Amino acid sequence: MTPNLHFFAVALLAAAPAMAQVEQFNVAQCAQLHLALEQNRDLQRRGYRLKQELKIRGQQAQLELQLHYHCQQPAEQTSPLARQPTRRQLTRRPPPVPTHAPAKTRAAPGLQISEIQVKAPYQGAKLTAWLQFYQPPFYCYGVRQTTRIRQCVEQRQQAQQQFEQQYAEPATGVQTP
Repeated sequence: MTPNLHFFAVALLAAAPAMAQVEQFNVAQCAQLHLALEQNRDLQRRGYRLKQELKIRGQQAQLELQLHYHCQQPAEQTSPLARQPTRRQLTRRPPPVPTHAPAKTRAAPGLQISEIQVKAPYQGAKLTAWLQFYQPPFYCYGVRQTTRIRQCVEQRQQAQQQFEQQYAEPATGVQTP
């Protein structure tokens, strides 16, 4: 055996009992850790305040480490106290299953319920032409004042009207033989 391989084998044999001594959580605890990690990742996907970044990332790292070390081979058996149902669990009844379809929501008198569909005003070549035609002024970015917002919206609407007129003109000017 070469000296390097011998050292590696000795180190592995010395570390094996230390790795085996790590307490393994039961299945329910591992499921809770998985759920907490998923909730943490969902929070990161949704977004969070900058002040919370270190806390959230620290929690994620801690959960990942716990899962890595304590849930390699989760224990099947739980403690005797955990297996006994509590009094509240014994008296709980399952929620009733509705036998009829839920009634549609009714609007108050004088109100109308309608669907909202969001669609981009321009698509394809027309979108490219619009983006070349209109660039919002720098003061319209990150606006929080109502008067400035109204001014920017009105400018954009006027530009859209001009764009529609100019974009429609070349199409109507085409002569067919």
